[in-house]
Amino acid sequence: MARRYENIKKGLEYQTGLDNYVEYLRNPANRTTKRMVGGTRGARRSVVPAAVKPFGIELAAGEYLRVTISASSNTALATAISTRTFISGANLTGATKLSKFSPARVNAFFGSGTASYAQSKVTKLWYLKYEGDSHSAPFGALTDTEEEQVGSRAVRAAVITAGGSADIKRVSITPEKVPV
Repeated sequence: MARRYENIKKGLEYQTGLDNYVEYLRNPANRTTKRMVGGTRGARRSVVPAAVKPFGIELAAGEYLRVTISASSNTALATAISTRTFISGANLTGATKLSKFSPARVNAFFGSGTASYAQSKVTKLWYLKYEGDSHSAPFGALTDTEEEQVGSRAVRAAVITAGGSADIKRVSITPEKVPV
C-alpha cells in the first residue's frame, strides 16, 4: 500500500518541472546559450576517419563505407571494436562516403560510482550526476551475411569487457540507418 498514490505525488514535482520548462522557453533572458547571449566557440574535438562494412547494404567484396570517430573514443574503445571499425590500412583507403548513411553506434559510459546532486538549468529539478567518461563509436559487420543483432551483442560484450574496473558500465546500441 505504500505505492498507492505514488504517481499522484510525483505529479506535483513534474508539474513544477513543466512550469519551469515553459518559462524557460517563453523568456529568452533565462537562456544562457551562446546563441542567445553570444560568446566564442570552443575547440572542436579531434576526429579520426574510419571505415565500416554496413549490415544493411550489399557492397562489393572488399568495399567499405567511410565514417568518423572521435580520437578519445577511438583510444578508449579501440580494442573492443578493432575488428569492426578500421582506422588505418587498405580498408580505409578504398572506403567511400555514402550520403544519408548512419552506421550502427555503441555508446558507453564508464563511471567511478561516485555521484552528486545537480540542479537542472531548465526544469530546476534535482538529479543524480555520476562521475565518469562517455564514449561513442561506429561499428560494422565482420562478414557480408552477419545480422546486426549478432554484431551488436558481440560489440556490447566487448565494450563491457573494455570497461575494465569501472564501477558503472552502461552500454547502449544505436541501430544502423540506411538511405532509402
